[in-house]
Amino acid sequence: MGKKFVVLVICMFFCATVSAQIGFGVKSGAVFANQKMGKHWDAKSKWGMITGVIATYPLNEKLDLQGELYYANRGFTQSIYTSFDQTKSSNWAFTYHYMNIPLLVKFFPMGKCIYLAAGPQFGYLMDHSNDIEDWPKDEPREELDWKDEYRRLDFSLVGGIGAIFNNGIFVDVRSDYGLTKVLKNGEANNRGLELSIGYMF
Repeated sequence: MGKKFVVLVICMFFCATVSAQIGFGVKSGAVFANQKMGKHWDAKSKWGMITGVIATYPLNEKLDLQGELYYANRGFTQSIYTSFDQTKSSNWAFTYHYMNIPLLVKFFPMGKCIYLAAGPQFGYLMDHSNDIEDWPKDEPREELDWKDEYRRLDFSLVGGIGAIFNNGIFVDVRSDYGLTKVLKNGEANNRGLELSIGYMF
C-alpha cells in the first residue's frame, strides 16, 4: 500500500505539469525539526536536510498556486536514562524520513518578488532510525519496531515568506504545524522550520 501511494502521488504531480504556463524548479536546504510531546518529554530540536522539485501555476498577477514533492529528514533529540538509578544518560537522535507534498497559495503584495505562502501539507513516513551516543557496550539495546509505533501519514499546515529574483534563484523560509498524532499510542506532533534555496527554470 505504501509503495502504491508514493507512485500515485508522483504520477499526479508530474502529470499536472503538461500545461505550458506551469513553471518548474528545484530546491534544497535545511530543516530545524522537533516534535511537540507531553510535559514529561524533554525533546530537543535537530537539524535535517530537505530536497525536492516544485511546480507553480500563476492564477493572476498577485497569486500563484504551488505544488511540491520533496524529501525531508526530520526528528528530534532527547536525553534518555540508561541506568535504573537514573545516574547515567545517553543522547538519542530520532530521525524520520518523510516525503512531503505541500499545496501552497503564494501571494505577491508588490510585483513578482517578495511573497507570502500558506497551505496544507501531506507527509508520508518512509523510514525511521535512531542513533544513540555513549551507549554502554555491555548493555543490550532493544530496537523499536517503528512500523507498529508510528503512523505513516502526516497532515500539517504550512506558512512562510520568500523571494524570487529575476535570474530564477529564490529563497524560502517556512514553518509547519503538524496536526496528526504521529505516534499511534502517544502524544507527538511534528514541528519544523525550513530554510531552502532553489532555482526556477
